[in-house]
This record gives sequence, C-alpha cells and structure tokens, in this order.
Amino acid sequence: MADLQEKKDKFSSAINHYAEEQREKIENEIEDYKRKELEEAEIEVLTECYQLIQKETQGMRNGIAREMAQREMDARRDLLEKRGKITKEVFQKATQKLKEFTGQEGYVSFLKKSAGRFAKIFGRPGIVVRLKSGDEKYEAAIREALGLDCRFETDASIKIGGLKAFHPEMGVLADESFDSLLEDQKSWFEKNSGMSVV
Repeated sequence: MADLQEKKDKFSSAINHYAEEQREKIENEIEDYKRKELEEAEIEVLTECYQLIQKETQGMRNGIAREMAQREMDARRDLLEKRGKITKEVFQKATQKLKEFTGQEGYVSFLKKSAGRFAKIFGRPGIVVRLKSGDEKYEAAIREALGLDCRFETDASIKIGGLKAFHPEMGVLADESFDSLLEDQKSWFEKNSGMSVV
C-alpha cells in the first residue's frame, strides 16, 4: 500500500509539475502576447501622434504662410496707396507750377518755340492751332513764330496751357500742351522715382 501511495504521490507530483509547466508556459505566452499587443498599440499610437503632429505642423505652416501672404499684400497695398498719394501730390504741385508759369513772360517764349517746331513739322499753311481758353491773347505772337497761315481754336482738353496743332490735309497732330507733356511724365516718374513696389 505504501507503494501505491508512493505511486499516487509521484503521479500527483508529475501532474502538478506538468500543470505548473503548462501554467508557466501559458503565463509566458500571455506575457508575450500582452507585450506584442502593447508594442503594436504603442507603435500605432506613436504613428498616430506623428501623423497628428505632421498634420498640425503643416496646418501651422499653411496658416503662417497665409498670414504672411496677407501681411505682404496689405503692406503692398499700403505702399501702393502711399506711392499713389505721393505721385498725386507731386503732379498736383507740378500742375500748379505750370499754371503759375502760364502767367509769366517765359510762357509766351514757350508758345513761340512750340509754334516754330510746328512750322518745321507741317511746313505748309492750313494748320489749326489749338490753345486753352484764355490764351487767345497770344495768337498774334504764335502766328508770327509759326510764319504760316493758320487758324486758332480753343481746346477744352488743354487745361494747364501749351499748344496743339493739327493739319487736316496731312492728318497729323502735334501736341505740346502742358497737360500731355505732364501726363507723359507719369510713367517716367514711376520708373525713376525710386518708389517702385517689388
């Protein structure tokens, strides 16, 4: 009977030992599974975090780029407005100076020189000389400088002073009005004033 008990104890010990090995194996498998799942979850979370960070970073970059572009546009608009204001002031002052010049003695000399150039351009009678209203008092001096038969008309487009001349037969117009000369200077002024907006 002791032999049977001993066999039972050995069998029980073997079963316990096997059960213990199986339990450890299962626990190790569970630990490995948990570790593997945890690593995968960690990688997934890190990947999601990385993607979120990249998305947020790109969103911030885009926002900054939009803000910078808006600021640049606003700054350009401000510069354009300031440049326009300065240009307007410069040309208003130039217009005023030219208007003042039309009341001085040198104005008649200018009109005579223009008439002399018109005589060279057209070279024959029949010229229509256009001048601003109020400058009719200079017709005799202009006619003398022109040295050709001509007629005079007032031209509402000449607001500052100077002359225009037209020859109907030739179909040619010459313009030495201060209004046109000043207008021609605007593009030169924009290029050479140093106020370009880049």
